[in-house]
Amino acid sequence: MRFKKIASCLLTSIISVHVLLFTGCLPREAKLQSKAEESTSLTDQYQSKKDLSLVKVGYCGPSMVAPYYVALETIIKKQVQAYGMQYFTADGQEDVAKQVAAIEDLLSKGIQVLILNPLDSKAVVPVVKRAHEAGVMIFIVDSMIDESAPYIASIVADNTLNGELLGLWLADQRKEELKIAVISGNQGNPVGREKRLGFVRGLVDGQLHHTAKTNFSIVAQGWGKWNNNGGVKAMEDILVAHPYVNVLLAENDAMAMGALKAIKEMGKDKQITVLGYDGQKEAYEMIKEGTFAATAQNSPRILGEMVVETTVKYLNGEKNIEKLIYTPSVLISKKNVDAFYDPKALF
Repeated sequence: MRFKKIASCLLTSIISVHVLLFTGCLPREAKLQSKAEESTSLTDQYQSKKDLSLVKVGYCGPSMVAPYYVALETIIKKQVQAYGMQYFTADGQEDVAKQVAAIEDLLSKGIQVLILNPLDSKAVVPVVKRAHEAGVMIFIVDSMIDESAPYIASIVADNTLNGELLGLWLADQRKEELKIAVISGNQGNPVGREKRLGFVRGLVDGQLHHTAKTNFSIVAQGWGKWNNNGGVKAMEDILVAHPYVNVLLAENDAMAMGALKAIKEMGKDKQITVLGYDGQKEAYEMIKEGTFAATAQNSPRILGEMVVETTVKYLNGEKNIEKLIYTPSVLISKKNVDAFYDPKALF
């Protein structure tokens, strides 16, 4: 009887912790640090019971320019081939019309599986529907697609939660009035929207927790096309118009690192706190140096492994596959960066 009471208390405590985490209790870095093992534990590969050697898998991403997309494609290719499946790829070339044409090219090769990272959540829906009608199984990775598309599963980072973690962290670190600049990837991208709205939500919650009021303004938004050079140009324009900016939120690490070049050239590296997303190896190095403040994990390795594993599970007849699957969300700052940094990582 005493054992049952103890067990009941433990269960109640666990439920209470989960409720607190999702109803406003600020996540501290000590808690985030404990997620390090969870986020890097995808090493036990699912074993296929079926021979998949005749399965043709096509992957189409937004581009092969940004390091993130290159790493994601590399991991997907490696995993597909590790399961003995045939691999085909086509480049979206940072253009919606070209991505649609690239998908059609993959379909002409007789693929049975399409893994797609959409440039635009709505524009690719018609070609995805045609693929489905032809019997192709569709899996979405990294970005979102409109719910009208007939896909099996979508594997993505929880971009809203990642943004919240960054906003909460910033509210803990800087108490003065914040003049924030945002560098976004491209207009209409749902991932970028989730990131920046999550960030604002976390920052509001964090500042209200500390002072019962908000004390920030977003003074500028630039567009960096998800790459380093785009980040440089966007930050130069922002600083000319708004030299008083003291926080930069870039929607990926590549743009943040590019922006840092402009920030340093203008002598404002002590003034501006730089935040990013993804967890790029070079960003980790800058975090270790103290020039880059924090990033939120959106690992191409984890995404690539999970989308291929989900595909293989489906091909093996598993029926309990969720429609939306999130990768682990973790904030990385100087306090926990050593748990994530791998000098040999692709990204």
